[in-house]
Amino acid sequence: MNSQTKIITYSALMMALVFVMTFIVRIPLPTGYIHLGDAAVLLAAYILGPWAGLLAAGLGSAGADYFGGYAAYMVPTFIAKGSMAFIFGYFIKRYPAKNILFFAFPAIIDMALIYFVAEVIMYGSLVSPLVNVPFSILQGTVGIVIMVILYKPLERFKLTEIKSE
Repeated sequence: MNSQTKIITYSALMMALVFVMTFIVRIPLPTGYIHLGDAAVLLAAYILGPWAGLLAAGLGSAGADYFGGYAAYMVPTFIAKGSMAFIFGYFIKRYPAKNILFFAFPAIIDMALIYFVAEVIMYGSLVSPLVNVPFSILQGTVGIVIMVILYKPLERFKLTEIKSE
């Protein structure tokens, strides 16, 4: 299998994993839901790198919003989860010997800020979206914990070591 085929295949698999982990395990809230998809978003960035991780995370998460009845959040979700994957994937690629936990927290903060700005625009209020910020950070933190458990067993699938054949 050549490297392009491997990238496309792994990207599709990670997009499906992001979708399933976001869509299947949901804890409803009045303004949305908490899910385990952030672990898959971080794993997508870890395995695929920043650009392919951005697409897999963004499309998988936006698809889960669409099919879950939150179509109004599709664009903010694509931007938030895509940038979360990009930031994490970029730092992992740029500094491979460093502790990956250190790079996950800026990605989570970025995701929470993007959702906050999107909800300010959607709700027309600066105060009401503040309710969701702690839940976004909690969800991201749970995602980090799950990702830390899963990234070592999945390390052999990491695409940064692919050489052109």
